[in-house]
Amino acid sequence: MKSRTTNCVECRKAVYKEAETAYIKEQYRFFKDSAYSMACFAVCGVLTAMIRRGRTKQYIRQLYDDMCLVFSTPDYFGKQINMTDIMHTLESEYGIDWQKLEVHHESEKRYLTGVRKAVKDNERSRNV
Repeated sequence: MKSRTTNCVECRKAVYKEAETAYIKEQYRFFKDSAYSMACFAVCGVLTAMIRRGRTKQYIRQLYDDMCLVFSTPDYFGKQINMTDIMHTLESEYGIDWQKLEVHHESEKRYLTGVRKAVKDNERSRNV
């Protein structure tokens, strides 16, 4: 009877490659979720500032639609949108000081409560 030999080195490489791929995919999912959350956070900040300045509901909705267009368009004026380039342009042409930007965020406890509620709501909507 012939015995099969397993090449442990090849096996380890395959397991490592699968684990690495799974990790990279999870990192991408996290990045994608974070990007959406940060976009929502930024839009809320801008729209709230415009409301405080007395802008009309129509203006707020138009501004929101414009922001959605910018966020959803990979190319703008034939050029790839890059947040670093936009920040640099706003800094150099409009005098925006990014160091002044402070971000208030909810506590971990409140965040977890919100996530748990969203998961429950999502499960309920699937069961209906």
